[in-house]
Amino acid sequence: MKGIINIIIFLIISSFFIGCGKDSDNQNNPPPTGVEQELGSFSLTRLQKGQIRWKLEAKSASIMESGFTKIDDVRLIIFGDNPSKNIDIHSDKGEVNQSTYDVKMIGNVHGKLSDGGYLTTDEVFWSEDNKTLFTLPGVKVKIVYKDSTIIGEELNAKPNYEIVEMKNVIGITKKMEENSKK
Repeated sequence: MKGIINIIIFLIISSFFIGCGKDSDNQNNPPPTGVEQELGSFSLTRLQKGQIRWKLEAKSASIMESGFTKIDDVRLIIFGDNPSKNIDIHSDKGEVNQSTYDVKMIGNVHGKLSDGGYLTTDEVFWSEDNKTLFTLPGVKVKIVYKDSTIIGEELNAKPNYEIVEMKNVIGITKKMEENSKK
């Protein structure tokens, strides 16, 4: 009888420790290779001469050992010299270079201009040093503004200077669309 009681006590204690081990294993899973830290939300603001230059928000972020922060569900607001020159860009994913503060936005990129225009593309970059929004060669960009649509490649835009350059441009105005339908 004493042996059976010892076996029952041993089984109860063993099951207790086995159960505790499983709980602690779930809480202490190491991050994926190359990831230093994972965050549930992420926000970064850049200032220039005491003024907010741009602000980035993401629903989640992985700070990588490589010096990049990978971000998901991204919003980048670039502030112009006055509120009518702001651009609010959203994308599915992105990356921030932790040393240069350059931003890459990838997948379903759409930006809204404060004055009513908008742009769409698959990928866009923000260069912090050059204060330039750009795409790589071959990347299509569509800009809609008032009654005009411009489709081109290789966007190079300086929001504060109101300069937008593109290659292989096709422009369509509302009047042209109406005439082509006749």
